[in-house]
Amino acid sequence: MSPTILVFNIPADKLSKLRFTCMRLGIQVRPVDAADYGQTIGALCGMTDRTDAPAPEETFTEDMLVMNGFNQQLANRLLAALKQGRLPIRLKAVVTPTNALWNPVELYKELTAEREAIRQHQGQVHTEA
Repeated sequence: MSPTILVFNIPADKLSKLRFTCMRLGIQVRPVDAADYGQTIGALCGMTDRTDAPAPEETFTEDMLVMNGFNQQLANRLLAALKQGRLPIRLKAVVTPTNALWNPVELYKELTAEREAIRQHQGQVHTEA
């Protein structure tokens, strides 16, 4: 299976730049519509069969990128290319055995909770006793 990224809520102009960047790196880009948010990340990546699960009522509008089939070197190359190409995508994840079982909304909630925890930790003032 070739490296693939699932992309969520990426505007058309940004998506075309992202496709070009990924094409140079040999990465397939698979946009995901909200209608498919009932599927697991694994199913969206083609790792498991799709089901007839309905899309959850809850959704999200923030951009998100999920990498599948990446080694560390390719992930680093993609992240560098996104930075160089000024293609900021706030939420990024790599498919794991755990998150492959989640739907996109569940993954989004986990990523935003992690981001908030990091933000709170960075905001703490460390004093010496």
